[in-house]
Amino acid sequence: MVEFGPTFVKLGQVLSTRPDVLPEQYIDALERLQENQPPEEFDVVRRTLVAALGSRLETHFSEIDSEPIAAASLAQVHRAKLAGSGRTVALKVQRSALDEKIRLDLDAIAYGLGWLRRLTPRRLERTNLVGFFDEFRRYTLQELDFVNEGQIIDRFRTNLVDLPHVRLPAVHWDQTSARVLTLDWVEGMRLGQAAERLDRPTRRHLVESLVEVLMKMFVIDGLFHADLHPGNVFFHDDGTFTLLDFGMYGELSGAQRDRFILYLIAVVQRQVRRAFHHFKAQTRELPGADEGRFFEKFSELAEMFYSSPLSEMSFTRVYMEMMRAGYKYGFVFPSELMLHAKALTTAETLLFVLDPEMRFEQVARPIIAREFTERASSLDLVKRRVSQFVPELLFLGEIVPMEAVDDTWDREATDELTDEFWSATIDRAKDQLAHGALWKELLERHFRDALRETPLAGKSGEILEAVWERYYELEPDLPVADTVGATFTTHLALATLAVFEVLSAHGLDKKRAYEIIYDAGWRLYTKMGEPPLLIAGAYTRDPAKRLRIATDLFRSFPFGEPGYLWQDVEGPSHVVGFDCMRCPVAEFFARHDESELCVNTWCNLDFPLAEKWGGRLERSGTIASGAERCDFRWHADVDDQSGFGKKQR
Repeated sequence: MVEFGPTFVKLGQVLSTRPDVLPEQYIDALERLQENQPPEEFDVVRRTLVAALGSRLETHFSEIDSEPIAAASLAQVHRAKLAGSGRTVALKVQRSALDEKIRLDLDAIAYGLGWLRRLTPRRLERTNLVGFFDEFRRYTLQELDFVNEGQIIDRFRTNLVDLPHVRLPAVHWDQTSARVLTLDWVEGMRLGQAAERLDRPTRRHLVESLVEVLMKMFVIDGLFHADLHPGNVFFHDDGTFTLLDFGMYGELSGAQRDRFILYLIAVVQRQVRRAFHHFKAQTRELPGADEGRFFEKFSELAEMFYSSPLSEMSFTRVYMEMMRAGYKYGFVFPSELMLHAKALTTAETLLFVLDPEMRFEQVARPIIAREFTERASSLDLVKRRVSQFVPELLFLGEIVPMEAVDDTWDREATDELTDEFWSATIDRAKDQLAHGALWKELLERHFRDALRETPLAGKSGEILEAVWERYYELEPDLPVADTVGATFTTHLALATLAVFEVLSAHGLDKKRAYEIIYDAGWRLYTKMGEPPLLIAGAYTRDPAKRLRIATDLFRSFPFGEPGYLWQDVEGPSHVVGFDCMRCPVAEFFARHDESELCVNTWCNLDFPLAEKWGGRLERSGTIASGAERCDFRWHADVDDQSGFGKKQR
């Protein structure tokens, strides 16, 4: 490969990631392929720089070392200083006449593949070498454009901006072209030096930081560095590190990243069948494939992983071995996943040198939990799939088939993973609440629906924007109520007032504004009323008992004491009676001289709720209307034994 030149060096590097194409001993040999080449004369480099940058070198650089610090098959690197600032940079300069040579080589390989297609069509179909070469051609020609590499570095920088422990060299675009890439000069410790000089806590922190960066690339973003060997990382005394050489990278789709998360979750819990299900789901099954033998080998490797010392069976080594097994038994993985597995295996070397006792899957577990929660906890997704809280259904909308269900698994690891999911969920919820996501999710859709049949339908976005602006103007003056439930209802009342004021400002009279608020309020109220009835129906089919349980649940949350004060009233067996002696919502509207708004919206919502619950409500007055109490007399429909209200308003 080295003797044939740069095209074949690159081909060898890419083939080293394809155990489905070459035998293992060839893969091992190609992994050791080095790109070191004799450097070009500096006069040749100088001509390349002048042609690429389009002006005299003194315009850009005050100094350029004539001796390169590295020389590879595609380019060599020189140390230089920028004119003006004196900043030290690294110049990556492409070898002369390289573009034409590589294109000729690629044409020659394509010609050879054409003959192979005629001679061994089944072999080529099985390995998909034609597709592999098309991808290699595209990748290689793309690598010849150093502007593209600079753009990739900037993409990584954007993706990793929130991780303070990782650095990337800055691209100097005024001194960069298709054949010249100028980057900040980077110095630091090599891997072996870092392992010797840094104390154990610092090395452990480095491992955790590296895993976080790897998971950010491989799982969260999908854009990953495909060649993180020790020569492409510098370590620093402050516990940070710098990534170098982004010529080889890969990208995963969202579905592929989701599958990898689910695979990792199953691995952590020792659910081998489930892990196999997600592993196999990403393959292309060839004619004559033997799934039984594949699973048998997969299970054997999994058992070795769980029982062997880390030095013998790490997570990424087993991951790659499982891919080899898949190909052996007729299951082919996409090339980007093969590159992904190879990149993980290469990067894991960094972790082992820094901390030989490190287990990748354990360090990655809280990150996986956080990312799973980030994706799965969107309110819209939870609403659509709330009835089934399993990872596969949340991510993929599928139920795991019986053959992928394990009889036993690691319960302790499952408990730990659940705790981490819960912790990540709480953090996510805090972030959403801080940005008003709760109210927008609860109310906006209902108000848009209520406005749809009005002249203001086309202004719903403008109206809602004004509503939240008014809400946050008024909110600082609203005191925190005695209970969480009362806090919820009084803030909901504040949102009601904001809506009313905005609708009035848009020219609606009181009656029409009340109707819109009532309509939107009922859409929300009916959702709030469903869980209490559902829970009550689980215990009894007796209508009066259902009403008692449902109303008791509502009186616990959100209308719980001491925010609200309740007094039970005796009555006939089919009537559930009680009085509300204090209503924070009525008090809120009274303070704003809008008690009439409360009466025509909030107070009236209880009547259709009673019908939804299979009964009817009788009431003589409410606190908002001037009465001393809100009296509730819920009459059960004794003919209703179904558990659901027959009447709907």
